[in-house]
Amino acid sequence: MKPNRILIALASAFVAVPATAQTVSDPNLVVTPYLTGLSEPTGMVFSGAGEGFVIEKATGQVKRFDGGVLSAAPVLDLAVNADSERGLLGIALDPDFANNGYTYLYYSSNDQPGAVDGGTWVDNRVVRYQWDGSALVGAGLSRTFGAASDGQATGPNHDGGPLVFGPDGKLYGATGDLNRSALEQNSSTTVSSNVGGIYRLNTDLTPGTGNPFGGAQAPFYAYGVRNSFGLAFDPVTENLWDTENGPGSFDEINLVASGFNSGWTQIMGPDSEDPQDVDDLVALPGSAYSDPEFSFLRPIGITALQFLHGSSWGSSYDDAVIVGDNNTGRLFLLRLNATRTGFVLGGDLADLVADTTAERNSLSFGTDFNVVTGLQQGADGALYVVALGDGTVYRIAPVPEPTTWTTLAMGLGLLGFMHLRRRRSA
Repeated sequence: MKPNRILIALASAFVAVPATAQTVSDPNLVVTPYLTGLSEPTGMVFSGAGEGFVIEKATGQVKRFDGGVLSAAPVLDLAVNADSERGLLGIALDPDFANNGYTYLYYSSNDQPGAVDGGTWVDNRVVRYQWDGSALVGAGLSRTFGAASDGQATGPNHDGGPLVFGPDGKLYGATGDLNRSALEQNSSTTVSSNVGGIYRLNTDLTPGTGNPFGGAQAPFYAYGVRNSFGLAFDPVTENLWDTENGPGSFDEINLVASGFNSGWTQIMGPDSEDPQDVDDLVALPGSAYSDPEFSFLRPIGITALQFLHGSSWGSSYDDAVIVGDNNTGRLFLLRLNATRTGFVLGGDLADLVADTTAERNSLSFGTDFNVVTGLQQGADGALYVVALGDGTVYRIAPVPEPTTWTTLAMGLGLLGFMHLRRRRSA
């Protein structure tokens, strides 16, 4: 090769960007694979800058990652039943994780010994483990949300799964209804289903101090939830939000206050769009119903949600919320109002319902992410997208500024190209 062509090739090598099928609508952002080779990942959590844990649904394995590299072996392998929506579904780290190593997992247990997966479903449980620097050990405290021994419906869908610690230091999690029909489903005033809501627990997994209810509902912060794959706290207001899956209509995004009754099975979507009414709900003392802050009339299988305040995407995203889905492989973006208690929407979306595919797609921000099961903001401010079907965690961040070497190579390449043109025109 002639010297000027070498310079051109060198410049191209420095600026090359890996091709990816995943796209976002903002040209200033780029999507890159961060973790690959996973088996049905359902969630991830950072324990420090660039390091943390990722969980797999059907293997029951927790894997460690550091700098975008997975550990050679799992740091914990649980025996799970993974029928339908069961499996290893949620992970959260204690606020004092750096000192105590406490790690909380939500999963569907089975009747098999050791780490053998499959078998017969026993229950859905939250268990506290401890990170010793190389493995998660010491399974100790646990709490059950729905068991085969309850004598009620067992799913196998509507298991929920997300776990998150709140600014109050309490552990919040969501459990679906397991197809049960009892008090938490607004269908009985006497029988508890033990599922179908958002629970709030102390770090020892006892019912959270200050919870709104007593008795069988003591662990719960909210109820009337059909199924949820998304929980997140607004970092500005510290308000809790969730996503909720509808049946044939109305997926929801809700602002969740203490004592919230989300309405299922009597109400899904706005009360004005449902034949039942608030009077049809089972009203526990201290409970209150409110309409969702936004709904998708045609369900998208809504999953995770994440606030972008303080992200590396810049201040123009500080009022933005991203949600993922199961049905279309998209990411959707909505903008919060000034009080951050609802969304700013106009035109056909002013009624706070996406009634058509066109209305839904007007909120589309990213495509081809397969089934999105988790959204996390890293210490670097990037958004990390857990894609179950791809076995991949993607990273969305601003397009990198050219480095000194890249700039130099591009300049040398341009000089070489100009010199080649002069020679050809001579």
